[in-house]
This record gives sequence, C-alpha cells and structure tokens, in this order.
Amino acid sequence: MYALKDKEMIFVFTGPHGAGRKTVAEMSGSTLGMKQVISYTTRPPKASEEDGQDYHFISPAEFVKAQTAGEFIEVSTVNDHLYGIKSADIEHMFELSGSIYLILNRFGAETLKKIYGDHVVLIFIHAGRDKLEQRMKESGDSEEVISKYLSYYEDELAFRDECDHVFENVDLAHTVFDLTKTLDHYLNRNLVDLD
Repeated sequence: MYALKDKEMIFVFTGPHGAGRKTVAEMSGSTLGMKQVISYTTRPPKASEEDGQDYHFISPAEFVKAQTAGEFIEVSTVNDHLYGIKSADIEHMFELSGSIYLILNRFGAETLKKIYGDHVVLIFIHAGRDKLEQRMKESGDSEEVISKYLSYYEDELAFRDECDHVFENVDLAHTVFDLTKTLDHYLNRNLVDLD
C-alpha cells in the first residue's frame, strides 16, 4: 500500500447517484490541477461513458483475478456489479500530482478514510430526490435503475454527517466555485477571487 507524504491529499467526492458528483469533481479537479484516480467496475458502460475516462470497464473474471492478487485497496458491490480502486493507480497519480481525487460511494469513501486518515477529505454532493430522478431520466437510466438508486437515497443522505464538507448541487457553477474555494484551503494555492 502507498504511504502518503505530508502534503499529499485525497479528495473523495461522494453522495447520491445523480447528484452531479462526477461533473463537480472533474471541474474542481481541473481548476485545481488535481488528477483523478479512476475506479474499475464489472458493470457495462452507459452510452455516454468511455473506458479509461469514466471507469475502467473489466470483466468479472478480470476483476476477481486482480482482487485475488491483492491489487485493490477497496472493493464494493452496487446493484450486483463490483467496483474497486487499485493501490498502484493511487501511487501513480501521486507521482503526477500532489493531490488526487476520486468519485466513490459511501462505502468506498469510508474505506479510504480508514486507510489514509487525515489525508482524506470527504466531500458530499447532493440534490433533492426529484432533481436526482430528473437527472437520471435525462441521462437515459431505465425506470428500474432509477428506482434502485432512489431506494438508497435516504441511506446515502445520512452519510453527509460523516463528511468534511457538504454541498447542495442546485446550480453547478456556484457549487464548483464554492467547492474550489474550500479545497484551495487544503492545497494552499491561494486562488484569487475576482468577484
């Protein structure tokens, strides 16, 4: 397992499916020059997703082989699909950037916090249930998938009390602006507020 150096930080974006975690994380990461560690999954890609950009899409057999070899530091199951993060990927991204970010469910977020402690900052992104449903419909999720994700909504929402920062993502530009300012305190980049 990779041992973090003093100033290395891991920002974990979590929250209910459809809250915009990915978009918020990518925009904030890009602004702050952070690299993303991409998870592996056995689920098939959605039409809008690209291998190596959204997830590393691998077969269940490939996943189990990597898991047996001890390559994953975190594994979780969501809707009968496996998800995992490789320790080597975390190490590699730290070589490219002093701070990294991941987009994980609450179980992955908890695991990373246990492993890396104070080096992990948990950021909870959420939106109202109706908003999530609308976004999932717009992204082409089936009624069955939407219903499954919404059945976890209350449990997901309860996790916000465990997180370091909570942002309601109603207006994307405002959310990213506020979040970037918050993360800058950890990174000491001293971004200039032009307002």
